[in-house]
Amino acid sequence: MLLVKIFSVLFSVVPDSVVMFLAYLAHPFIYRKMKKGKWGLKTGAIIPQVFKDKDESWHDMVVKKNALHLLKFAGEMFQARYKKERAGLKKVFIGQGKEYLNELMQSGGGFMIITGHLGNWEYAAGYISTMYRKIYAPVFVVNSKFNDALNWMRGTREVVLLETRYSAKASARAFFRMRDLLNKGEVLFIVADQEALGGEVKGKMFGKEIRIFGGPFILGRKTGKPFLPLYTFRDGKNRIVLNFEEPFYIDKERLDISVDRVMNFFERHIRERPDQYIWSQDRW
Repeated sequence: MLLVKIFSVLFSVVPDSVVMFLAYLAHPFIYRKMKKGKWGLKTGAIIPQVFKDKDESWHDMVVKKNALHLLKFAGEMFQARYKKERAGLKKVFIGQGKEYLNELMQSGGGFMIITGHLGNWEYAAGYISTMYRKIYAPVFVVNSKFNDALNWMRGTREVVLLETRYSAKASARAFFRMRDLLNKGEVLFIVADQEALGGEVKGKMFGKEIRIFGGPFILGRKTGKPFLPLYTFRDGKNRIVLNFEEPFYIDKERLDISVDRVMNFFERHIRERPDQYIWSQDRW
């Protein structure tokens, strides 16, 4: 943790252009690790499984770009603790769907922003909380130094982390806390495309049935609050672009319809920019 704090302080005073250049210099090393599946970086093996219709040169290109994106993302995370304020969010802007966000914010009612592990969702949370108002972000907590360090970097005054754990009791507490926040008109920021260890909610992604976190869907059904889909990506100038799609409500009679809608949303944008997705969980 001490080393992470030191890096965060150092990166907070380094210009973003320098951080991005350091990522460019280091990415060939990470690319080789990805190709060999080292350090849990399985992208080199996953991409050919998911995109079977593409040739080897395309697979290799995506893995190389993914290595660069991963390092840029890591550099931004080291900066995040001290730069996720107005001065540090100059590289973030809304590309599409700002009217959807504005309408929900102005309504005063609670709603859920739902996004996936694409682009830089961490900076998206920082931008929304800084430019609009405080938001609440559920995060999964495990007893590890890495997880502690990650959550320390994520937290700011305006992004309040809500801890969820493997424990059924802890998860229930988090669920009721999120329900109460929504009913009070607060905003939840949910990153929800990764595979859950348990639960009965299933959905299809890239043709494979996977277990997904059911909490957001249950919250939507119980509270009647809307989802606001968000996807982010890094443009050619290393700016983080936020894009919102039309809000929707959970179908209370047919949960599977809403699950399919969310999973299709994730897959559609991951297919557009596979080099900017975090492929760390090998579900294929």
